[in-house]
Amino acid sequence: MNKIKKIEVDIKREISFIINSKINDPRLGFVTITGVRLSTDYNYLDVFVSIMGSGKVVKDTLVGLNQSSGFIKKNLGERIKLRNMPRVKFINDDSINTGMKITKILEDLKKVD
Repeated sequence: MNKIKKIEVDIKREISFIINSKINDPRLGFVTITGVRLSTDYNYLDVFVSIMGSGKVVKDTLVGLNQSSGFIKKNLGERIKLRNMPRVKFINDDSINTGMKITKILEDLKKVD
């Protein structure tokens, strides 16, 4: 496992902790961090999140997370020491919903047979 991957694992764990324990934003729905991608120059961090709920809940949660990114970056800097603390950006990861839709379609096809 290379250095960036190890840092990504730590960052994922720490951001999860920060969101669940330190942010009290009523806009945030049920959020699961599905992955993080740190740029090689440590300047940018994409955080992929899966959000349970309707389109409005997803949109409001993403807005809340991105508006809290400075707070998250500050707390992350206190918990993980990096030479540059990256700019945090939250991105909706729709892969879980897509997988559930595909599973449902396959189950419906089995019923037809």
